Amino acid sequence: MHRNSYSMAALAAAAVPGLAPVRTSSIATPVEDLDVAGVVAEDGRRVLVHSPATMAAGIRLERDLRVADALTGTPLKAVVPPVLGYVKLPEGGRSAVTEAPVGRPLMLDDLQDSEELARSLGEVLARIHTVPRYAAESAGVESFTPEVLHARHRARIDKVHAAGHLPAAVAQRWDALLADQELWDFTPQFIHGDLSEESLFVSGRRLSAVRDWSSSLVGDPATDLAWLISSLAPERFDTLYAAYREELPTSSHPRLMERAQALGEFAVAEWLEHGLEIEDEDIVADARGMIADLDADLAQIAREEAERAYDEMSANEDGGRSADAARSEA
Repeated sequence: MHRNSYSMAALAAAAVPGLAPVRTSSIATPVEDLDVAGVVAEDGRRVLVHSPATMAAGIRLERDLRVADALTGTPLKAVVPPVLGYVKLPEGGRSAVTEAPVGRPLMLDDLQDSEELARSLGEVLARIHTVPRYAAESAGVESFTPEVLHARHRARIDKVHAAGHLPAAVAQRWDALLADQELWDFTPQFIHGDLSEESLFVSGRRLSAVRDWSSSLVGDPATDLAWLISSLAPERFDTLYAAYREELPTSSHPRLMERAQALGEFAVAEWLEHGLEIEDEDIVADARGMIADLDADLAQIAREEAERAYDEMSANEDGGRSADAARSEA
């Protein structure tokens, strides 16, 4: 069941001994059926109350907090708000109270405008991806091999292609990407799995908090970069990626950026598949529009490559004629 601000404040007081709420505010969350409220206490403390409205949301919340708790023993401790307490709910499950993230939710414009912030996010992503696998798996996250993840991508793209939603150029490009075995030969790593503006917080020009770990898994690190490479200007993403590579203790996969770009494109197929499954015409239309944009981009690239090839051929022919003329004069 959903709860109002008064109920959320009461849950915070019950979960954290000595906490006396004086003000609350609703907080946007990417998780459906999860009520989240910010609470300011009488002593100035700021906390977040999380209350699941359904059993599914409760399971996701438990997974989120279990992973977050495991991360408090890693270099990510500084950006993972700790859990302060729990309280059982009358209908089953439990509510949780965490420290409020420092700062405000990140906006993409923040990254576009700040090289320092982009570097900070790159460094945090590298620390996420270097969390020891045993620590992640001990928190109950699932692990997937490259073969399993590749098969999922293939099945999804085959499905939307069979349904007649892919232009020939897009289908050919995605088939070529999936056929490139070297591209998908990577070592699985711990990842956040669902990065968004709602899950990242910024204070000043530094990333201050990362939340919502319920989609984390051991899988493809390119997943966490795909959203960013498709959203940021190339030069800003290059800044972020340079900081990411510098922070890693070992070298990254040589084609990580290329795979992130591929996953950014494949996300459109996932969005389309979702729309088809729930029969939402708006989602289907939105996804088809994005696919049409990609098709237009590929057509533009093909035209530019053809023009370059023609210019090179013309230059070679002109050079050959000049050489022949020089020989004739000699």
